[in-house]
Amino acid sequence: MAEVLSVRENPANAFQNIAGDADVPERLAVIIGNKWKNGRTLKVKVLNGSDLVKRRIKQYANLWTQYANIKFQFVDSGNAEIRINTDPSRAKGSWSYSGTQCLGIPQDRQTMNFSWLNDLTSETESERVIVHEFGHALGCIHEHQSPKAGIKWKIPEVYDYFSTTQGWNKATVDLNVVNFYSASMTNSSSYDPKSIMIYHIPKGLAENGFSTVSNEKLSELDKKFIAKVYPGKVADTEFFSTLELRPSDRPQKEASMRKQFPRTYKSPPSLAVGLNSLDMSKDFNIRVKAFADNVTKSSAEFHLDTWADSILHSASCTWFRKPSDDKEFQIGKFNTLADHSWDTPKAKTSHQVKFKHPYKGPPKVVVWLNQLDLAKGTNWRVAATATDITATGFKLNLESWSDTILHSAGAAWIAYPTDRKGVVSGTFSTLETRPADKPKLANSGRENFPAGTFQRNPKVLFAFNSIDIDCRKNLRVKLGATSVSPGGMKWHINAWADTILYSAGASYIAFNS
Repeated sequence: MAEVLSVRENPANAFQNIAGDADVPERLAVIIGNKWKNGRTLKVKVLNGSDLVKRRIKQYANLWTQYANIKFQFVDSGNAEIRINTDPSRAKGSWSYSGTQCLGIPQDRQTMNFSWLNDLTSETESERVIVHEFGHALGCIHEHQSPKAGIKWKIPEVYDYFSTTQGWNKATVDLNVVNFYSASMTNSSSYDPKSIMIYHIPKGLAENGFSTVSNEKLSELDKKFIAKVYPGKVADTEFFSTLELRPSDRPQKEASMRKQFPRTYKSPPSLAVGLNSLDMSKDFNIRVKAFADNVTKSSAEFHLDTWADSILHSASCTWFRKPSDDKEFQIGKFNTLADHSWDTPKAKTSHQVKFKHPYKGPPKVVVWLNQLDLAKGTNWRVAATATDITATGFKLNLESWSDTILHSAGAAWIAYPTDRKGVVSGTFSTLETRPADKPKLANSGRENFPAGTFQRNPKVLFAFNSIDIDCRKNLRVKLGATSVSPGGMKWHINAWADTILYSAGASYIAFNS
């Protein structure tokens, strides 16, 4: 249920799409999937403690809000997202749940703990520990556990030190010190030794003489990073996930939700919908479709469905909106079922698309997969491509290869003039970083935008254009983008658990929002 609450809080938690700045190193690390909704006001309730301790907690917690687009509202009664205990008889140590993990904790339990914080604690130490734990409450991890830290620990010495100074067992030391978070779980780019989120590490615990001092204040890079995780401008999210409605261990055939557009149009816009994450059982055919209906001037109903005996644990989709009065953008869709029945599978189907409004020259075309019906028992391989692009149309291809049985597939397409200002599109693929015969769960790369196209961080929408996944394990794959800036983005294509991801690819479109 925690994953559902997290995605309901912030739909972007179901995938990765985090703004950044290519010119400013992002050194603090945040767990992707634990972010609060940007612009959120979080209620904070201090369950006990003196007036002085409560004043200090409020004072130092709000240091984060000077840089993050998050507000803390301190309350004395009622429910609260963050609940703080300072009674040592109730719980020991100083700790906090990470970000939206707090939503899964019952209201009668604390989400943050300061067992030794009292009136005698110095201002310096109070600031250090309060700011540190509220960093966790915003989703930040320990800086020394960032995948970019690269610390080579002397494990026996580390266990001995924290056992002696903190009374921690090995499991606690592993959890808080030794273990690194994977790159696919966090948004970070390099290591900041001045971060408030790092522990004091004396010499002798790591190789090469590595050590850190006890940082007592937010570093300049802490401030810059958290401002990018929670930016001042709240962006609309063209995203729907089944996790907004139910956990992945409670599969259902259909999921739908009405989503509001960021503005009201003169008439209902046209929509191109594409899939950008999938989690499906290997024991039945891969059947999934993403679509929109009941479109009005201000909203639409988005659907993620399966059928027959297929088991859809979770899925997500994105969409591109085309206003009716914008003649430069043209969108459409095609499904192989318009060419042949599902029970007469074909390896390749091509459809000639004719533009309603011809262009002056060949336009840019973006293609997104939005429906799949692939047989179990053979690897799941499918690709959607646009070829033979001219001013009047193009060929849309939906194909599989090798022994894959493609019962049907569907794709949406978006076309626009090559000289359209403020718009960039392209593709990215795991094949850019490794061959298909070397499967890997976490895959990422850099996509640069043409210089001068954007003056501020653009909106980026992306969906699958291909997958190649082993049928012996469940199909689990999702797309993401981090460090989105006017100059480009870092893309992610990740699988998880025991999924064997040979390759996957995506098409994206970036534009001024």
